[in-house]
Amino acid sequence: MIRKLLLVLSIVILASTLPGCIEPTEYMVEMRDGVHLATDVYLPPNLNEPHGVILIRTPYNKDNLRLVGISFAKSGWPTVIQDMRGRFASEGIDTVFRNAHTDGPDTLEWIASQEWCNGKIATFGGSALGINQYFMAGANPRHLACQFISVATPEFYKHAVYQGGEFRKSLVELWLQAQGSLFILPEYFEHENYTLDYWTNITLEDKWSNVNIPAVHLGGWYDIFLQGTIDGFMGYQYKGGPGARGKSKLVIGPWTHGKHGVEQGELVYPDNAEDNFSFAMFVDMIEEYTMNQGNDFDKWPTVIYYVMGAVNETNAPGNQWRVADNWPPLPYTETKWYLHGDGLLSREYPGDYSPITYTYDPSDPVPTIGGQNLNIPAGPYDQRSVEGREDILVFNSPVLEEPFEATGPVKAILYVSSDCIDTDFTVKLIDVYPDGRAMLITDSIIRMRNRNGFDHWEFMEPGEIYKVEVDLWSTSYIWNKGHRIRVDISSSNYPRFLANPNTGEPMGRNTTYKVAHNTIYLDSLHPSCIVLPWIKSTENTKTLWEFLRETKFNTPPLLGRKPFFS
Repeated sequence: MIRKLLLVLSIVILASTLPGCIEPTEYMVEMRDGVHLATDVYLPPNLNEPHGVILIRTPYNKDNLRLVGISFAKSGWPTVIQDMRGRFASEGIDTVFRNAHTDGPDTLEWIASQEWCNGKIATFGGSALGINQYFMAGANPRHLACQFISVATPEFYKHAVYQGGEFRKSLVELWLQAQGSLFILPEYFEHENYTLDYWTNITLEDKWSNVNIPAVHLGGWYDIFLQGTIDGFMGYQYKGGPGARGKSKLVIGPWTHGKHGVEQGELVYPDNAEDNFSFAMFVDMIEEYTMNQGNDFDKWPTVIYYVMGAVNETNAPGNQWRVADNWPPLPYTETKWYLHGDGLLSREYPGDYSPITYTYDPSDPVPTIGGQNLNIPAGPYDQRSVEGREDILVFNSPVLEEPFEATGPVKAILYVSSDCIDTDFTVKLIDVYPDGRAMLITDSIIRMRNRNGFDHWEFMEPGEIYKVEVDLWSTSYIWNKGHRIRVDISSSNYPRFLANPNTGEPMGRNTTYKVAHNTIYLDSLHPSCIVLPWIKSTENTKTLWEFLRETKFNTPPLLGRKPFFS
C-alpha cells in the first residue's frame, strides 16, 4: 500500500522538497546506425538488485522531465529519460517519429544490459511521448513489458496529419514550427495520398500482430487524437499478439489535449471529471508486468469512459464515469436523423424537398470555434457566432421530450454535388441548450477527391450527385430533455483544416482558387442524415465508483473522495 501511494503522490511533489537529491547520469547510447542519443538515468537510492525500469522518450528536451525522473526514482523505480533522434542533446536528424520503431528497441536493449535492470521495461508518456511508444511496440521488442500511452495515435497519417483526406493545418503547422521541424512539411504534402511505402514506419496498420504487451490507452472526447486512442486500444486488445490481446485498458474523459481537469472549452464539468485514478492503474500495471507483484491491473475495468451531459442542470443525466468490458461499451442502434429542407433534423424519412445550394469561398472560410484542436481554442464552444453565415446550413431536431444518449462511432451520410472538381464538406454535431447555446460535441470533414479512399484521387464531375460518408470519430453524450440535437453542414473549418481551393491541385501547392457552389440533397431518393449510436438501455451498467467499491484489490487504489468516482 505504501509503495503505491508514494508513487501516485510523487508525481505531484516537487523533487526539491524530498530529502536527498538524485542526480541523473547522462549516457550517449548508440543506435544500430551509429547515431548516439542523449539518455539520462535516474537510479533509486540503495538499489541492491535488478529492478523493473520506466522509460520515457521525448522530443521536448529530457531536462524538462528532471522532476519526473527524480520522483519516479524516489519511489523506487530506475527511470530512463531520452532525447529522441535529432532533438536537443541527441545526435542525428529529427525524423518526426520515423525512427521510433528502431531507436526505441535499441534503447530497450541497452537498458536491459545494465546491471540495475531486470530485463523488463515499462514505457510512459503522452502526446508525442505516447506516439513513439506505439511505433516502438510495433517492432515487438523483447524487453518491452507494458505501456502507459496518453493522448496519442498509432496512425500518424489519418489521425495527425490528415483527417478525412484534408490537412490538419493548425495542428501540424504550429506543432512542427514549435519543434523547428517545418522542413518535413513538403514531404507530407508530397505524400498526401496514403501508401505504406512512405507512411509504414509511423503506422501500426500492418503491425498489430507484432504488439505483444498490455497497455493503458488514455484519451479525451475533445482530444486531437481521440480516435487514435480508441483505435490503439482496439488494435492491441483485439488484433494484437498473445501478449497484448485481451490485456489492455481504455480510459476516455471529457478532455481536450493534455488538459484533464473540469474546465473544458466554455464549459465547466462537475468535479468528477478530473482524472485521479489512471495513475493508480499505471502503478498496478508496472508492478504486475515488470516486477511480477500481484494482479491488481487485471482487476481494473477494461474500459472506463465518461458519459458527457448538460452541465449546470439539476438532475441532468450523464456526467459520470462508467465501466465496460468492451468498446463500444453497450449495444447501440444506428439511428438516422435526417436533414429536411425546412431545417428540421428528424428521424422521419424526408419528403420531396428541393436541394440546398450554398457558396463556399476559400478566401473567406468558416472560422474554427473549438473542437479537437491544439494551439488554438479547443473543446466545447458555442457555435452561434458563425452559424449566421450563408455558407453554413443548420438543422435542428424538435425539443427533446426525453434524454437521448449516443455512445459509440458517429458518422454522416451526405448526398452532395458541386460545380468544382474538388471541394470539402464539413459536419458538426451540437447540443442546443434551452438558453440557445449551441455547444459543439464533435466535428469532421471529407475531401471529395479522397471520398473513396485516401490512397488515390477521384475528381468530381460538376453537377453529378455523390453519396459520401463523413467520419465524426466517436463520442459518449446525453442530450437532456428540453435540448435539441443540431447538425451544421458547410465546406470549411479554418484553421483547423486547410481551406480547399476547389481546383484539384496538389495539397499545399495551389496557385489559385475557385469559388464553389456546393449542394446538399435532402429528398427521399437522397436522404442525407447523421447516424448516431443510440443507447436505448443502460440496464446492468456500472459506474466506476460502484465497480471500485465492489472489487477487492490486493492493494486498494487511491480512491480519494467518492464524488470523483460517481
